[in-house]
Amino acid sequence: MNFPQLMALASGHAEARIVQTALRLGIFEELDKAPQRAADVAEHLDLEPRATELLLNALTALQVLNQHEHHFSLCDSARRYLVQSSPEYVGGMIRFEDSLWRCWEKLPEAIRSGAPARPTNMYQDDPYETEIFIKAMDSLVKARGDADLLAHAFNWQKVADLLDLGAGPATYAIALCKQFANIQATIFDLPGTLKITERYVRDSGMVKRIRLFPGDYRTDEIPGQYDVVFLSNIVHGEDERTNEMLIGKLARNLKPAGQIIVKDHILDDSRTDPPVGAIFSLLMLLTTAGGRCYSFTEIKGWMDRAGLGQICRIDLPPPLTSSLVVAGR
Repeated sequence: MNFPQLMALASGHAEARIVQTALRLGIFEELDKAPQRAADVAEHLDLEPRATELLLNALTALQVLNQHEHHFSLCDSARRYLVQSSPEYVGGMIRFEDSLWRCWEKLPEAIRSGAPARPTNMYQDDPYETEIFIKAMDSLVKARGDADLLAHAFNWQKVADLLDLGAGPATYAIALCKQFANIQATIFDLPGTLKITERYVRDSGMVKRIRLFPGDYRTDEIPGQYDVVFLSNIVHGEDERTNEMLIGKLARNLKPAGQIIVKDHILDDSRTDPPVGAIFSLLMLLTTAGGRCYSFTEIKGWMDRAGLGQICRIDLPPPLTSSLVVAGR
């Protein structure tokens, strides 16, 4: 690593905050209407003109905006990912990252104490927080194309009953039900989340194909028998003991030829690669009670001890940074 690379790492918060602030202020929606001068953007959004120009200049330097003859406009990526009318809008995830600002500020205290920086409530206590979190998960999956890649990474033609555990907005279940007429899906998630999930399912027209069950997978029994049990970004939120218990519990929900699919950042045995998983583990330190990203060896161990076999890893293609671990009875 050279000096510029090191300093880019040390100051990366500045670039993130610029994009988050522009999204929060409505800059991208305003420029989607037409290219504009900084003074016009400031007037339309009730912002201070000089400060607005500085922000737009910075966004242009970051190649998020274009500038021509003092008029600012969206670059192709901004129009694709940062405008709400786009089907690939990732603003929900950026707003969630914005909400985590104070958590990251407390990282030194978390390293000293090992304690999280916020209540470990899975964003259930405040409906506003719940909404931000669920929108983030939905927008990230849609912008990145996760559901389509998942549909091609596994044979769903023989799946009749799918359990999507902790499904949040049900983005995967909705997409799979739309693509595969043979699938009936069950969502098991926390009550506060399911109030929002219900809207996503209703809006998708999949009410007859997707059932919702409220509960806490840590303590409650999970109803039904399934061909596939799917856990996307679940195990990184739990400690080792909870994950081993959970995989053992879910193994009992499998039909005779059923399979469990874990989708997550799967680390190597050094727990440093891929880098996104090692970094994400620090966010789990800040926001969960003992969560982190796990290696394939660790996940395979839980599956082995649950009596599962034929355990394999499927790496998903870019832009995804996650993998699948699949095991069957």
